[in-house]
Amino acid sequence: MAQVTIYLPDALIEEARKQARGAERSLSSWVAELVRRETTAVEWPKSLVDLLTHGRGDLVEPDDPPPENIEAIT
Repeated sequence: MAQVTIYLPDALIEEARKQARGAERSLSSWVAELVRRETTAVEWPKSLVDLLTHGRGDLVEPDDPPPENIEAIT
């Protein structure tokens, strides 16, 4: 297994150590999991992207008139 040296601000390394302790993991294991999650992110399914982008440009923003004056409730 390779070793890596990184430089972090003191506050950031303390937070990382705190998070690792909370997860009951070593700092190395915690950072490795963080990198693994960030580098293996799954893309959205094409069917969902198609559904969400279908009709793009067809929607018209409705007028947004100011609210009517409403008497304060006391």
